Amino acid sequence: MTVQGIRPGGSPAGSGQPPAGPDGTLSGPGHPLSVGQEALWFLYQLAPESPAYNITLAVRVRTALDVAALGRAVHALVARHPMLGAAFAEVDGVPRQFVPPPGAAAAGGSRWLEIRDVPGRTDEALLGLARSVGEVPFRLGAGDVFRVVLLRRAPDDAALVLVTHHVISDATSQWLLLRDLLAGYRGIAAGGAPDWAPLTASFLDYVEAERVLLDSPRRDRLERYWRNRCTGVSAGAIPVDRPRPERQTFDGATHHLRLPDELAVRVRAAASAAGVTPFAFLLGVFQATLFRYGGQDDFALGCPVATRHGRGLRDVVGYLVNTLVLRSSFASGATFADAVAAAHRELLSGLGHVGYPFPLLDRMLGGARGTSRSPLFRIAFTMVAADRLDPPLPLVPEGAVVGPEISYAGLRLAAFDVPQLEGQFDLNVELRQAEDSFTGAFRYNTDLFDGATIERLTGHYRRLLEAATADPTRRIDRVSLVDSAQLEQLLALGTGGVSPGR
Repeated sequence: MTVQGIRPGGSPAGSGQPPAGPDGTLSGPGHPLSVGQEALWFLYQLAPESPAYNITLAVRVRTALDVAALGRAVHALVARHPMLGAAFAEVDGVPRQFVPPPGAAAAGGSRWLEIRDVPGRTDEALLGLARSVGEVPFRLGAGDVFRVVLLRRAPDDAALVLVTHHVISDATSQWLLLRDLLAGYRGIAAGGAPDWAPLTASFLDYVEAERVLLDSPRRDRLERYWRNRCTGVSAGAIPVDRPRPERQTFDGATHHLRLPDELAVRVRAAASAAGVTPFAFLLGVFQATLFRYGGQDDFALGCPVATRHGRGLRDVVGYLVNTLVLRSSFASGATFADAVAAAHRELLSGLGHVGYPFPLLDRMLGGARGTSRSPLFRIAFTMVAADRLDPPLPLVPEGAVVGPEISYAGLRLAAFDVPQLEGQFDLNVELRQAEDSFTGAFRYNTDLFDGATIERLTGHYRRLLEAATADPTRRIDRVSLVDSAQLEQLLALGTGGVSPGR
């Protein structure tokens, strides 16, 4: 049996034995990966030193923490969610995951928890430190997929940072981990035990259910649907500032957008009037924006969605995400109402066929896997319902570093918005819906785009949203992307009336 892992430096390391986990007991042939995990393993091998697939969640804690209790809570968290202690290796050329059984975490949380004293740091500096915690590469072959760091400015003022690799987690999982860690800490600090509802399923159950589906007749039906939807479609794109490099570097940055409160109200009202969700409305107008930018009248976007549909999966930590390929077609004279209705139909149809893993679709249709062939999509678009998250941390206001404080599990908490998951695609748009607002993180590949280009794109998106909510029957191609003030400045530039440097 040949087993191949990854050393800290990223080089292959054939040991002849399965990798040892945190308690040194992992052995045997391991477990299969989900199709999505296999794709992430492939990307990890391409760039083992890249943090592009690290997921970071950071909160400010304005209550003194019992560090010993926190360590025991971290240990209990890993025992509850065994994927946090998983190791990955190739056995006879096939990737496998070695997951410790529930409750088998090593004694104490010191393997996963680090305390750093950082007195005198500003909020901006603390955010920078939290970001740097999330940018340290993981070593999947060594069972290194999870870390918790407490950045302590004072006994009652710290940032708690949770980081996982995407191969064992997703956005929902990250919030589950924070919720369970805080609940576990509260019980242990009070002299008791974590007050957790028992889990009735595991991520390995999800992997097995996926295998059963792919061995069933339903696979053929799903493949036919996606083949019909995706054959002949081009990836949606916007003009780049620089030529695409031969090899993806995963270098990226983020531009943030917050819709004005009045526009957020109008979006909800327009979506309701159209009989669609706010997400479908925002998606349809975004597709209209790309139509105006690139001139493509038939293109595809990616839309990551949660796949927690099986029994007991709601509270399971793991990579429970699939990506829908959403096709957009714009006829001559298309209106915003047309675009929104089409986006709504495409979403519903795609969700009805969500069980077919996207990497298989990409492979079946000859998408790019480290080659020069065109992928099915280069731009992704999704939305997170921030108002449904637990703990219910308010979003960070525009221009601020940390969000408003709440009281939760006996602690005073506030959110940090740590930049992450940058450079995976040309552009990855994550909208966040709160009770009364919409914000967006536009994560872009800095090999291709300047920040000013993405800022201009978000401005045009907002402008088309304003037009769509004012009159959904308006033709998309009749809306100017330049407002009157910008038009006057451009005309003045052309006649020498305004200095280009101003």
